[in-house]
Amino acid sequence: MPSSLARRKTAFCLAFASDVVQTLRTIPTRAELATLMRAVTREMRFRHFALIHHDDLRTQRLDRVDLKDYPPAVTERLFSNNRYRRDPVIRGCIFVDGAFLWSDLESLIELNRHDRDSFEFGMREGLNEGITVPYVRLGDCMGSCTFAGTRSPDRAYRYLGVAQMVGIFAFQAARRLIAPPESFTHRPRLHPRPRDCVVLAGRGLSNKEIARALALTPRTVDGYLTEARRLFGAHDRTELVVSAVLAGEVGLDELVRRQPG
Repeated sequence: MPSSLARRKTAFCLAFASDVVQTLRTIPTRAELATLMRAVTREMRFRHFALIHHDDLRTQRLDRVDLKDYPPAVTERLFSNNRYRRDPVIRGCIFVDGAFLWSDLESLIELNRHDRDSFEFGMREGLNEGITVPYVRLGDCMGSCTFAGTRSPDRAYRYLGVAQMVGIFAFQAARRLIAPPESFTHRPRLHPRPRDCVVLAGRGLSNKEIARALALTPRTVDGYLTEARRLFGAHDRTELVVSAVLAGEVGLDELVRRQPG
């Protein structure tokens, strides 16, 4: 049975989250949202936050959320150098449906040497632990709310529930403030056949296998995938498939390799 101290802490967290959510629903400006997020971040014992769409944020766009308070070196590495698609936290958002601890990522996705290098780099910049809340809206680019860098990484799990509640409403508020709702239009960039090629590439098929599956020539498949990489600014198949999922143009369920019936 929970102790009286635990019950008081739970009541405080619920009241805190409720107050923040109510404020977020009516917050009038981006500047006030940034101020609120800084206060919430401190209250949750973190140092940094990020509300971002998972897209190329090197240039400002009216239809993209980009509100963050990250160390300059991290911002440079992820966004100025356009390496966000390789980031393990952003990749992890694809495979979960709620708030997660960065320390749990190893159980969610397969981490490689580059991922571990990313974590080591983040640690040097003070991002020793974080909580990330994925934001998915049908027809829209994927996004997330993150709280990162804490003096008490072993206690960060206590804020998972609060982060989930605050993160979703914070992203909705940011999305509402960057442009009027009617200005958000999603125009698929992939035509049907190139999209089919991307889906099959995501299932691990080679160009020859894709060609046989779609009754195309390997040269046509190569052309479709090359054009798709150009559209997304992707350097290889991994970045292409991740980009298509983050952009909401390919569903994760489509990447499951079907067994012959």
